[in-house]
Amino acid sequence: MSELKQQLLLLGMANLPVDATTQQQLEQFIAASSAHFDHIRQQRPNSTLLNLLLGFMTLHHQQAHQQWLNQRAAAAKMNAIFSATLSDDHANNFTHQDQHYLLALTHLWLMVQGASGIDYSYSYEQADIQSRNIINDENTVSPIQVNTKVDLLRCQFMQSYYLGKNHHNVNFSTRIKQLFRKL
Repeated sequence: MSELKQQLLLLGMANLPVDATTQQQLEQFIAASSAHFDHIRQQRPNSTLLNLLLGFMTLHHQQAHQQWLNQRAAAAKMNAIFSATLSDDHANNFTHQDQHYLLALTHLWLMVQGASGIDYSYSYEQADIQSRNIINDENTVSPIQVNTKVDLLRCQFMQSYYLGKNHHNVNFSTRIKQLFRKL
């Protein structure tokens, strides 16, 4: 198991409030990024793993956010074509990979922020911004429903933050047992 995956599992990644698609994105991210994390650890041997992880996740989250912003207009057009061609029920079955990737990394990033002791207000603000970025492109529902979806996603993001924040409350032996259960 990679050091990146081990650290994320110790912070509570296995308990993130995500669906199977987002979990798959998490696994793909870890597989693709583990070597990069190991390289950073070798370059900065005096830094704590948690500080390295916070910087690492911030970098990758910013990249995912920028990628999503660059692709958002094209994704909205594609969704409009699907909605016009197919019924809305079928059109909603298509998802954009960059959107799911941003969703997955936001959960990890906020979890690491919580574990790092980042201020609640900053994390809440980031959860709100990301929720609005991800949800507001769905034009298939009324504004009242969009707000409900944004609130729900923000709450899920904040669950991830508190999962990381509360990782110190679980004793070491319990975390090791959880880690081995997930293997």
